[in-house]
Amino acid sequence: MEKLGIIAGAGELPVLLARTAVAHDRKPVIIQITKSDAQRFAGITSEIHTYGVGQIQKIARTLLNSGVKEVVIIGKVEKNILLRPFQIDTTTIKILVQNRREKPAAIVNAALNYLESVGLTILPQDRYLHDLLPQPGVLTTRQPTASQQADIELGITTARQIANMDIGQTVVVKNQIVLAIEAIEGTDATIERGGNLGRKGVIVAKASAENHDFRIDVPTVGMQTLAMLHQVKAGVLAVEARRTFVMDTKTLVQQADRWKIAIVAVD
Repeated sequence: MEKLGIIAGAGELPVLLARTAVAHDRKPVIIQITKSDAQRFAGITSEIHTYGVGQIQKIARTLLNSGVKEVVIIGKVEKNILLRPFQIDTTTIKILVQNRREKPAAIVNAALNYLESVGLTILPQDRYLHDLLPQPGVLTTRQPTASQQADIELGITTARQIANMDIGQTVVVKNQIVLAIEAIEGTDATIERGGNLGRKGVIVAKASAENHDFRIDVPTVGMQTLAMLHQVKAGVLAVEARRTFVMDTKTLVQQADRWKIAIVAVD
């Protein structure tokens, strides 16, 4: 069985990928780089190794020694890890020094270049997860109103702009006013902040950069995101069609309709 390397952050995406890889007759070799419970991979035939996110040389060596040629990097790794002390090897130190004045995206890209330089091919995250990418349209029975549609357009446009600047991906809008823009605090904190400012009926939009690197990140929404929208009494969740993972779509859409939240995939 051909092997597939999975450098796994937090969340369910690495688990879904591992299961799908097995279904495609590929044995996962999993490198955990967060403190996630390894038991989440229980029942999946795989090799599992654990390293810190800064141990790039050991990660590469382990994958190569296991016979891996292709790798998917998937799962949540908080950007603010770059602001905290973490275990690093000499290769990572070299990358950080060479890119010390660059944004996080440039540092990640340098790490990818290193992995490819030693013989590993980095695949896009959606290679085996196409079913999670929605087609354009309203996913819920509940439809956005005309005023909400205008806020969706502003939200998606603004989210694309901040993504192009490597700031964040999420924007909260109401009545054509941008209430919150995501930075390093993450999606949930942005929704909470914007919802507290705009109160009931805010629109949450999530988008990626024009030249987004889908090898290292596909914007993702799921039940946790929807629960946060419900908490702040938001009216709409807008995402990019064919460029966003929507987790457990059927269950998510049913719950959104119960909570009177429209979910829209924008082309």
